[in-house]
Amino acid sequence: MRKILSLLIILTLAAGLYSILAAQQKAVRSQPVAEPRQIDGDEGDWEGTPFLSFSKAGVDYAVAHDSDYLYLILIFRNREGLSTGEQTGVAVYISQPGKKNKDYGYHFVRKVVSAEEAITRMEAYGQMLTEEAKAQIRAKKVFAFYEGEPAGKKFQADLKKIEGQKFEPAIFRNRVLQQRATGPEARGGAFQKAVFEFRIPLRPSPALPPLIEPGKPISLGLEWGGMTEKMKQDLMARRAAEASRASAQDTRMVVSGEDPEAGGFDRGAGELSFRQVPKKFSFWFDLLLTEED
Repeated sequence: MRKILSLLIILTLAAGLYSILAAQQKAVRSQPVAEPRQIDGDEGDWEGTPFLSFSKAGVDYAVAHDSDYLYLILIFRNREGLSTGEQTGVAVYISQPGKKNKDYGYHFVRKVVSAEEAITRMEAYGQMLTEEAKAQIRAKKVFAFYEGEPAGKKFQADLKKIEGQKFEPAIFRNRVLQQRATGPEARGGAFQKAVFEFRIPLRPSPALPPLIEPGKPISLGLEWGGMTEKMKQDLMARRAAEASRASAQDTRMVVSGEDPEAGGFDRGAGELSFRQVPKKFSFWFDLLLTEED
């Protein structure tokens, strides 16, 4: 019996080792960089870095890292692939290799907050602000934050345990470039490309285990697009108005349909067609941070 148990343990360990080795072999390899990437929504300092493509959305992407950060860049080549990414933001999830868990990650979306909210936010990250610094912040009235909101129940639970301690946020920048219009009556311009650039700390806090470790494979998941909050609110308003009209006419109303972000829904609630619903995109890839140049 002991021999059988020992054999099962050995086989289990061997299977685990094999899965790790297999994940390392097929993973996208992030090469270390000597100089930190400047997070400005410009791909200029990514020259020479190998890019991959998520052809379904027309997105080119690349990954790099140093001893402190993971750098990620997305270049959208068409408006359809960008969908509503400017409004909904981009979610980045970090999971075990070969899996698609959303326990740890960030939701990157630009937020404009009041001065008081900015102070609260900074202090929540463990940043010590003097009264003079607070006065300077209050003088600006509002602030734009280009930071990733921690996403995932486990990640948020971990951060709750160290609330008030030092915590380094993930940051991003994005730019949408338009082709310059020509002619005396030209207005605006056609979509050229959109660039999203991200910096994610490998270890957001000294009090927490690292999210990403060089030499250990992970799965990285990216999501963006779909319905914006305003679109959802408008839909609910149309549904309520339709229900009210149906009730006034003493008829039965049947609400049916599919997930709005997957295709179409509720032909009776405002005649919103399948084509009008913006697509939601998602893709995952295995990633390995190499330890040497």
